[in-house]
Amino acid sequence: MKLSVCAVALSLVLSVSARPRYYARADFTLQNGQDAIAQNAQFATLTASSPCTSGQNACVNNEFAQCVNGRFVLQPCAASEVCAALPLVNSAGTSVTCTTAADRDARIAATGATSAASSAAAAPPASSAAASSAAAAPPASSAAASSTAAAGNNAANGTAATGGTEDAQAAQTSTTLLSSVIATGFAQDGQSTPSPGQVASKTSTNNFINFCALSPQLAITNGLQVAAGSCNPAPMGIIASSDNMPSSKFLSPKNGATVAANTNFTIQMNVLHLDTGSFVNPDTNYFAAPQFTNAAGDITGHSHVVIEALPALDSTTPTNPKTGFKFFKGLNAPASGGVLNVEVGGGLPAGFYRLASINTAANHQPALVAVAQHGALDDMI
Repeated sequence: MKLSVCAVALSLVLSVSARPRYYARADFTLQNGQDAIAQNAQFATLTASSPCTSGQNACVNNEFAQCVNGRFVLQPCAASEVCAALPLVNSAGTSVTCTTAADRDARIAATGATSAASSAAAAPPASSAAASSAAAAPPASSAAASSTAAAGNNAANGTAATGGTEDAQAAQTSTTLLSSVIATGFAQDGQSTPSPGQVASKTSTNNFINFCALSPQLAITNGLQVAAGSCNPAPMGIIASSDNMPSSKFLSPKNGATVAANTNFTIQMNVLHLDTGSFVNPDTNYFAAPQFTNAAGDITGHSHVVIEALPALDSTTPTNPKTGFKFFKGLNAPASGGVLNVEVGGGLPAGFYRLASINTAANHQPALVAVAQHGALDDMI
């Protein structure tokens, strides 16, 4: 964990300790600390071969452990860190992650919990959250395979993945992958019931965080447009729901229309479910951040239009994306009344052309949506 993260974590503890009324209002705080102590005691008894329930997170031999297909998959923490259950700050429950021993102890101490106070909590009633979170192999229907699983389900509790805004913000500068955001499905290659011709997916138990290390011959994208190709470590981000998939349709020129050669003309395009007007510096921040959405769930981004020359209107020859375009423009301004527009100054020489839209997120990556089967997100005429 980076020093800056430790500082954030410790400042949180100190500021909370200085304001006892904060904890007086949070009746779950002491219980969270006791649960964390009980979980850590339980983790000390686990081995890599201990029975577990798929999706369960734990600590085994001081490594972060995730249960995949009934077996623990271990991921070592950084050299200066340990795996531990930590009490959440803003909601009931705990999270399992790699941190420093000092941070673990400070967070638990700030709740008022002690080993003695929690000794009786090591085996709480079956209805308690601690019982379900500390059990090595809880039933699939239990509240947890640990309370971390609940904290990791953003849709279920409407909070950040670690269970609180403060924890989530602190995690944005950490070099440690939070257990609550690990996608367990990434460990499956999809070949349990393959369709004819289907190939196996690449798999990962750590969200592919070091995927680019497999291609050391490639530069890291690092916000640049690398013409020779690169590897991008940025996550995909927020995927737009099926109800928020963007769509566009050219208003002018219309499909098949003829415009005067070498004469100014205006392109107008209707857009739907794209929060237009947001674009980042393409020279320093290209593909450099995840896709995100606005309060309505629409992708925050912008569109582009591109005109390519064709040898004939009915041509079936693929165009050259690198050199075949005659006009390209990012539509960076917000749509007016759902319409984007741009002028093609000087027009085009006589000939045949196709006009297409490219709808993207703010960092210029193509729009990502929730389902594979959907209509085209762009228009072409």
